[in-house]
Amino acid sequence: MLRSSILRSSKAVRIQPLFLGARLNPVNSRFNIQNVRYNSSSSAQQAATEIQKSLPSFDQAAEVVSGTGSQIIGEASQHIGYLQSIGLAKSWWWPPDLIQHVLEIVHVYTGLPWWATIALTTISVRACMFPLYVKSSDVMARNAKIKPKLDDLQAQLYSAADMAESQLVMMKRKKLLQEHGIKNRYLMAPILQLPIAIGFFAGLRGMANANVDGFQNGGILWFQDLTAADPYLGLQCLSAAVIMGFMRAGGETGAQVWTPQVKKILTYLPLISIPATMSLSSGVILYFFVNGLFSVFQSYILKNKSFRKYMNLAEIAPPKPVDPSQPQKGIRETFKEHFEKTRKQAEKKAETKAREDKLKELADQKRKNAEIKIVRRGKK
Repeated sequence: MLRSSILRSSKAVRIQPLFLGARLNPVNSRFNIQNVRYNSSSSAQQAATEIQKSLPSFDQAAEVVSGTGSQIIGEASQHIGYLQSIGLAKSWWWPPDLIQHVLEIVHVYTGLPWWATIALTTISVRACMFPLYVKSSDVMARNAKIKPKLDDLQAQLYSAADMAESQLVMMKRKKLLQEHGIKNRYLMAPILQLPIAIGFFAGLRGMANANVDGFQNGGILWFQDLTAADPYLGLQCLSAAVIMGFMRAGGETGAQVWTPQVKKILTYLPLISIPATMSLSSGVILYFFVNGLFSVFQSYILKNKSFRKYMNLAEIAPPKPVDPSQPQKGIRETFKEHFEKTRKQAEKKAETKAREDKLKELADQKRKNAEIKIVRRGKK
């Protein structure tokens, strides 16, 4: 359209001086025609220059396309199914995929940034498991009250000479637990936390590696990028601190009683996690911190006497006082004694099993011999 208008204007300019020159002077007309031709070519060049200036460059066009693509991806990330479209959250039964589905649902329906989504999801999952920890705390407190009797029965079990004696000791132990209302199946609550923790770890790590939209700027404070490692190791230090806190407070159930040696181990052991997790993404370490922080509050709630009385939970047995006359064992001696005791118990079990197998073999042989009938032929 622009080109046709330029041509029409140039023709009009060329025709008008031609007729005027013919009336005045043939020589002047020739001169005017040359000037018109020159002016028309310069006008065309000027129009082409204006067209080139009006068109965007390739870099500008690339920026426009990139911005449009980012806008489309950002819009898609606000809908359910985005994670599945980029190869995540493939199933509903595998723990990492299940956690990714839950994180996406919370993020889409609440509109929270990713750091708040991770924190809210972690707290919600732990809150759902809180009743199981309440039962587990009650069982551990009841076990602590009868621990001397249980230790005695355990020693009798390992020193039993045959299977009949072992079964008798196990019946006594079962009766003792029933008398005190102890159901050890509730002790599985901390074990159920393991697949959930693995699901969060693997799920968040996969989202960070896949560069999920919003993860690059979905953090807070000094860790704005949830896909990158914390450069200041702040989250790692905070996570180690909260782990020390709830371990020294009695574990996640609040009813565990540690010996002084074990307390020392639990004090220094979390420090190893700082260099071990320094290369992990901030999103993963944020989960560790929020999960540990919830465990600290849970431990102190379960240790509260008013709460235990309201929930009709058994009182936590105080730790056994340390005898100052006895030499205190260090961490190395404690581990050595534990391993030695475990080795002796394993050897005792193996000897008992070998004796039982031998007696069983002799009983089977005797039974087979009893079934053999001797037939004597009469004399002809």
